[in-house]
Amino acid sequence: MGKLLLTAIGRRVQLARHFISYGWDLEGSDLRADECAAQGLVKMIHEVPRYNEEGYYDRLMEICLMREIGFLVPLFEPELIQLSKLKKRFNDSGTLVFVSNEDSLRICLNKYNLACFFKENGILTPDTLNNERNIDSLSKWVVKPCTGMGGKQVFIATHEEVGFYSNKVSNPIFQRYIDGQEYSIDVFVAEDGQVLSVVPRLRLEVRAGEVSKSITVIDEEVTSLTLELLSKLKLFGPATIQGIKEEGTGRFYFIEVNPRFGGGVPLTIEAGIPYAKFLKADYRQEPNTLYPYRAGLKMLRYDEAIFVGS
Repeated sequence: MGKLLLTAIGRRVQLARHFISYGWDLEGSDLRADECAAQGLVKMIHEVPRYNEEGYYDRLMEICLMREIGFLVPLFEPELIQLSKLKKRFNDSGTLVFVSNEDSLRICLNKYNLACFFKENGILTPDTLNNERNIDSLSKWVVKPCTGMGGKQVFIATHEEVGFYSNKVSNPIFQRYIDGQEYSIDVFVAEDGQVLSVVPRLRLEVRAGEVSKSITVIDEEVTSLTLELLSKLKLFGPATIQGIKEEGTGRFYFIEVNPRFGGGVPLTIEAGIPYAKFLKADYRQEPNTLYPYRAGLKMLRYDEAIFVGS
């Protein structure tokens, strides 16, 4: 199948298992190889500096050259923009990096930029402000960081509470609260722009910013709206899109776009989406078709420990 490297592999055991089951020669990278839960499964885990330390990207390049890595899939959002800048360098050395272009990433990874993009393109999204001046008392507000991953520092506040919570958040934005059912939508876009899969799933329970209970659904409206969004936001590779279907009106609001494999993607894999096939250079799918998946499949996550000797 070929050699594949997953960065920040850490706890991504189910994702790693998926690629291995399809015959990929899988390796990983992380800060501490001896503290990665995936170490018992992955052939080799390479220790690397932090993404913002000198030498990190040179070390990734060194690993790819030394180990003859054909495909690199980054899993850590803060490294995506720099890897996009270096994509040609990696490609010229024989490693295809599954990362979107820099312009798209700068939209997705800044939640205020993304809200402006939605609005400019006629895509429904909650009112989003980058300061407190125009906050009204017509609804609650979500106070959250403008950048970042994992659902940290996210608070739901009344008009009176916004000022209090904004002091607890780094570089906050303010988004009107929408009462309704939360969705995650796992998608995969080929290098030529063809959308290979769209899988909506309901977020039934979230723990520490990552979905712990979820179920796949067939929702033609959400799928159609997602395809419309993807036609305007040029992505490459995996992404997980967040949205909310408003209770009462049924209107669907897009909230976030995470241009990487999301934490809940094992459910989509189990529902039948073969990401390991999508990465193959010779993979082909009929134009204007989406890969089928099993609806009504529920994921109930739990913690599992592995034990390693000193």
